[in-house]
Amino acid sequence: MRWLILLVLLSVCISVPLAAQTASVVDGDTLRIDGTTYRLHGVDAPEKAQVCRRGGVDWLCGQEAAAWLRRLVADRPVRCREKDRDRYGRIVAVCWAGGLELNREIVRAGLAWAYRRYGRDYEDAEQEARRGRRGLWAAEEAQPAWEWRAQKRRNGAAIRG
Repeated sequence: MRWLILLVLLSVCISVPLAAQTASVVDGDTLRIDGTTYRLHGVDAPEKAQVCRRGGVDWLCGQEAAAWLRRLVADRPVRCREKDRDRYGRIVAVCWAGGLELNREIVRAGLAWAYRRYGRDYEDAEQEARRGRRGLWAAEEAQPAWEWRAQKRRNGAAIRG
């Protein structure tokens, strides 16, 4: 019986979100809070070095995604709820800044793709961005980040996704 009570308490503790803290932005889908790295669940933003093409000119889409996320978390407490761990040891999580779910908002802004390989949670937000021709959906060239990383790896570059 003690084990059952302990198990129930442990499961409740695991599902409770972490306390809200200040976050720094690593890139468009990764945050660091108090030395711990969080990868946003279900989304894939362009990599920092990734360049897209919009309006006939090169557009630093990866840098814009990171800057947009930086503005969203600025001066707001951020909390994350762990869903999984990735192969690099990062916590894969749903995160909020104030009352905004960061995962959903970056996809809705068109600055990240819904990462269907790991879930279908943000397909509706991606459709909204696509219909509104926002961000990546306004670009003539915007290679999905997972394809961009695979291409770089094939060409011998060390890329951490």
